[in-house]
Amino acid sequence: MNLDSLFGYLDHHLLRTTERRAKVAQHLTPGMVRRLQQAKFRNLVRYLGQHSRFYQEKFRQHGINPRRVNRHADLGDFFTTADDLRNHPIEDFLCARPEFGFETTGTSMGVNKRVYFSYREMMEYGRDGAVGLWNLGLRPDDVVADGFDYSFWNAPFTAFYTLQAMGCFHVIGAFVEPREFYERIKVYRPTVIMGVPTHLVRVTEVAEQDGIWPVKFLLLGGENLSERTRRYLESVWKAKVYLSYGQTEAFGANGVECPDKGGYHVSELSLVSDIDLPDEEGYGELVYSTLNRQVMPVLRYRSADVTRWATDGTCNCLLKVMPRIAKIAGRSDELINCSMGNISPYWFEEMLKDIPEVTDDWQVIVRRGERDDRIEFHLELRPGEDREAVQQHLFRNIQERFPDCWRYYTKKFFEFDFQYHEPRTLGAGRKLRRLVDARTKAWND
Repeated sequence: MNLDSLFGYLDHHLLRTTERRAKVAQHLTPGMVRRLQQAKFRNLVRYLGQHSRFYQEKFRQHGINPRRVNRHADLGDFFTTADDLRNHPIEDFLCARPEFGFETTGTSMGVNKRVYFSYREMMEYGRDGAVGLWNLGLRPDDVVADGFDYSFWNAPFTAFYTLQAMGCFHVIGAFVEPREFYERIKVYRPTVIMGVPTHLVRVTEVAEQDGIWPVKFLLLGGENLSERTRRYLESVWKAKVYLSYGQTEAFGANGVECPDKGGYHVSELSLVSDIDLPDEEGYGELVYSTLNRQVMPVLRYRSADVTRWATDGTCNCLLKVMPRIAKIAGRSDELINCSMGNISPYWFEEMLKDIPEVTDDWQVIVRRGERDDRIEFHLELRPGEDREAVQQHLFRNIQERFPDCWRYYTKKFFEFDFQYHEPRTLGAGRKLRRLVDARTKAWND
């Protein structure tokens, strides 16, 4: 029996509880992890070469022999991209019968990517995720409330299967109005609260007024979070706030923060992760392959998220054998992650394209407000046109074309601001940059 088969047998038959898995994790060595990862990666490439029409064709085009691939570097200039998932029939990626499907959120192309899983795969992700949360202090006797949006999104099911593996009590609050969420979960006195930052900030504002109860920690995911907002949440709840990082393509389970908040631990037993083309500071695009999937694995997938390997400080937690990536610095494509969603120029083109009162030159700037993001429209107004009419037309377009965005706006998760300019002034003398993230320098202030 090889090392991969032996570990699989132990994992499935002897390491059924999260506590046992956590104890074993402390004794893994880098050499053991590397050998297991390499074996799984070789099996992945060969499996895709046998079962995926998409990868069969790509291997042929790139002259890749799957049986000679042992690491990412052996794939040369081959990557899987978001456009591949959008533009090819989903059947070309499927290697086995799917049992569950999700869609990516905040796409810049107006077309959501679809990603499929089996129930077994989601349970496996949950068992790994439970070890990560054990590392943060979660135990089977805890009560957990989650406020994730269950519409087509994987994040709540990542939480569901993780908590199922842990065996703790789970209250599904979902994405209801913040005061209602607060009032209804407080009956259960959850010791851990999960959700997206914008929603839990609003819940925390209610708790600041009406009172808190003992909480171990809050776990946030789905959006970036400023350190200033993290400090605010911690000051109200008197508890730690941790972040998770994930993408739908990896079931939202790419990594979870270390207890000392020194970056996200990524599991080398379920992913192969690389930083592509790092700059002088080590920042580059995160690229990964999924190792434990049979339905729709992805190989050397470009995440479009920019990060680097975390090298600051020494980690002594139970996951210390697993490498850490730093907090996501931004996107390599046009998307900006903010309280409005993963926005792109496409969004605003759709919002503004049939508003005759403004010219074709416009710019949107994302700024940091007191606690939430402010979306600042800079528009060139034609002579004699009414500003109020422009805003009302824009609001109607958002309601009709981006209903989720409008829902977040009505819940006051972000603000709109409007600045008007004379025609032919915004783009004068330079190429107009449509979308600007003005929060970057102050992101960690």
